[in-house]
Amino acid sequence: MTDTEAAVGVTHVEEDTMRMTGCGSCGMYMTLERAPGKSFVCMKCHLIELMEEKIQGLEMQVESLVEFRKGFEQIMEQRHEVSEGKSSDLPVESGLGSSEGRLGEESGQWKHVTKRTRQRKRRASEGEIELKNRFAELENEEGAQQVVTEGGRARKKRRAASPIGKGEELMEITPNMSPRRIQDELKRITRENRNGKNLQPEGTGDRLENSTVTRKRQVYVVGDSLLRRIDRPVTRADTENRRVCCLPGAKIQDVDLRLKRIVKGAGKNPLIILHVGTNDTARFSLESIKGVYARLGRTLKEIEAQVIFSGILPVPREGQQRCDKIMTINRWLRQWCYKEGFGMYGHWEAFMDRGKFSQDGLHLSREGNRLLGWRLAQLIKRALI
Repeated sequence: MTDTEAAVGVTHVEEDTMRMTGCGSCGMYMTLERAPGKSFVCMKCHLIELMEEKIQGLEMQVESLVEFRKGFEQIMEQRHEVSEGKSSDLPVESGLGSSEGRLGEESGQWKHVTKRTRQRKRRASEGEIELKNRFAELENEEGAQQVVTEGGRARKKRRAASPIGKGEELMEITPNMSPRRIQDELKRITRENRNGKNLQPEGTGDRLENSTVTRKRQVYVVGDSLLRRIDRPVTRADTENRRVCCLPGAKIQDVDLRLKRIVKGAGKNPLIILHVGTNDTARFSLESIKGVYARLGRTLKEIEAQVIFSGILPVPREGQQRCDKIMTINRWLRQWCYKEGFGMYGHWEAFMDRGKFSQDGLHLSREGNRLLGWRLAQLIKRALI
């Protein structure tokens, strides 16, 4: 079998599978691989049929809405006719109008009234408005007595509820007072208040003098330059009663000389936290440092406050010899505080990391300031419980 005969055979097979089919709706022919059903409809005609079905559904909805509207209009017309029949039986007063209609004086029929027409009618009938005295009951002695009694009770209630009850006695507004007179009275009361005249109810001054105002305990954190930038975490909980006093370069003796002036007016039993001693360890001997701590302790006992000493931090730039000296002072300070009745709070282990200090190896970095501030804030929280 040659190649030509094989190609002809394949062509016959393809012709047998591909057949021409016409659409039963539009009549157009299409080539399909398989034999279609009895009634073939192309895709375009199928979409058109779906669209026609949706249009028919919409038309039915529109018809139902139109019928509903007609029925609603009939119901409203019936109600309007019924309301017109009822209103025609009632007498109509002259000079008064309504929002639905008005009986004409000449034609005797109902007319539609707009907003402008109603305003013109009101202006035209101003002379026919009936005026009556609202205070006619006061002419009777019994009625006047009753009104005065009720007015006095109401004034007493307002005076008791008002924080400046005596100010109400200075100006009693009556129904006959003009707005100008009320304004003059208010100005007079304002001037008297500026001049220092007491507007409080009688007896309140004595109660305020005799009463004791409870005041929160004052907290003072005093120390050297290591307390920089810790005021925010320390004072955040109570900015009015907590203070941070940073004395750059201060030694124990400097804090002793300034402490009484710092805590002046602190009230009863304040909380004082002292963080000092780093600068002393660089210049003085151990015995000298113990002596200045003892003098500071005597000053603190004269103040009569709750005292907590914050332990001296390490100094990374000075080497192991300086750190050993600081550790010795911290151990002695803990024993001395226990003996004198003071508190002691150490930070040595928390600041062993070199990253907590700045490049000079003495002052704290921002991370170290945040850590020291947080630890002191927690210490204050526990001490005030």
